[in-house]
Amino acid sequence: MGLSGPSGMDGQKGEKGDSILEDNLVQMISQPGPPGPPGPPGPPGYMGHRGLPGSKGDPGESIKGEKGETGAAGIQGLQGPQGPPGSTGLVGLPGTKGEKGKQGEPGLDGFPGIKGDRGDRGEKGEKGDRGAVGKRGLKGKKGEQGPPGLDQPCPVGHDGLPIADCWHKEQGMLQKLKRKRLSQP
Repeated sequence: MGLSGPSGMDGQKGEKGDSILEDNLVQMISQPGPPGPPGPPGPPGYMGHRGLPGSKGDPGESIKGEKGETGAAGIQGLQGPQGPPGSTGLVGLPGTKGEKGKQGEPGLDGFPGIKGDRGDRGEKGEKGDRGAVGKRGLKGKKGEQGPPGLDQPCPVGHDGLPIADCWHKEQGMLQKLKRKRLSQP
């Protein structure tokens, strides 16, 4: 703090007060009376000149304060530039054996192999089941003529067919048989 400025000017003299004891004026002069009331404050004085800088004060006592509470987390900073690649690390320890994997899908067909040698002759197999009925064969040759039958109404010729005009007799016999059947109850 700078030096104090010069004192202000004296204030104006106040008006003379009424004397209660005019007769005893002499008495009043000889004896001092009680002090009067304070006068009004005088006008402010002029601003003084700037004082000289003060000397440096003694260093204060260094008392370490208590640790304050942790502050709130700050805003995340900008991402820095990518660093250079690191050196090659040490070779790791071998891992544990993994679990057995799923069976793979079938692969593509390979190229045809070379023809193998002829194998040994196999043993004779067991007799197979009877086969299905085959197709009807070709018509055979005409057989020899057999002996004449007992129930043949017409004699047969050398070609095995009945002799001509014999069928009329056969037809008559058939009609007789039909009549017999119809007449039976």
